[in-house]
Amino acid sequence: MTDFTGFTPETIDFLWELRMNNNKAWMEENRERYRTVLKEPFDALSVALTKKFLEKKNVPQMDFSISRINRDVRFSKDKSPYKARKWMVLKEPMTKAEQWKFRPVFYFEVMPEGYEYGMGFYEGRPAYMQAFRKKVDAAPDAFERLVKDTAKMKEFVLYGDFYKRPMGKGDYSPAVMDWYQRKSLGLTASREIDDLLFSPDLVDFVVEGWEKLLPMYGFLQEIHVEE
Repeated sequence: MTDFTGFTPETIDFLWELRMNNNKAWMEENRERYRTVLKEPFDALSVALTKKFLEKKNVPQMDFSISRINRDVRFSKDKSPYKARKWMVLKEPMTKAEQWKFRPVFYFEVMPEGYEYGMGFYEGRPAYMQAFRKKVDAAPDAFERLVKDTAKMKEFVLYGDFYKRPMGKGDYSPAVMDWYQRKSLGLTASREIDDLLFSPDLVDFVVEGWEKLLPMYGFLQEIHVEE
């Protein structure tokens, strides 16, 4: 595999065209193009990000998983066969292929409009979120300090749907409650298409962002519930 040297404008052109021509006939005509302008550079980026991040202090053993271009349309009203985006997650080693979806992960994603990176959950589970609230309840002041330190990183935005009714104790500061009352959790940074996306410097940039999120990742990663 070649080293990551940056994506190209052709990567973004391909993603836009796939969005507008999301069908098997178009994809078959452009399969080789997909391989050269998206799959191969994305694979190289995933390897580079993982290697660089694991060189950092206090980073646990992790491996990566990359999204497939094909969509699972069995239970979806949208029958478009392909994803007009591509993402990778850096995760704890798992024994089950899909187990990472319910654990905190670091991620990077590219799409026609831009790219995102951050840390969080693909899907929050009620049992995990209940355990999360109990951990906050056990040391709310410590968690508030962690939340305030995290909030200083202006590039990242907290995401996750809120519960319709209050959960748990519900008597903490607004900063803590912003985390406490969510069904799932994550921190994401979004950027429009820029020169950085087309540069090998993207690796260092994303890794530096992930490194800032290690304290919150550590808090979330320590929580375990029965599957």
